[in-house]
Amino acid sequence: MLEAPADYLFNLLAMNSSEAKRMWRNAIKEQWNNRCAYCGSEHNLTLDHIHPKTKGGCDRTSNVVPACRNCNQSKGSSQWLSWFLSTDNFDIARCNKILSWSNS
Repeated sequence: MLEAPADYLFNLLAMNSSEAKRMWRNAIKEQWNNRCAYCGSEHNLTLDHIHPKTKGGCDRTSNVVPACRNCNQSKGSSQWLSWFLSTDNFDIARCNKILSWSNS
């Protein structure tokens, strides 16, 4: 089940599954102003599962944030908040935004 009615429209507009996936990934990055959710970098953006798939996380939009390659690799399959608190990049505003995003 998708999270919102707009998600269904999004899928109808997509030409095929790979295009839908590309559009979904780009939409997430755009919601974060094309910046890493953890450090704010604009470089080498990937997507990170807040709650790792290896620990039961899913592919829902609310569980995925943009992350620069450095943050994504550093976090790995760690619990995001513990990892984030231990980094030099910790920022309360970014932390609150991730919490809000993951609870949407």
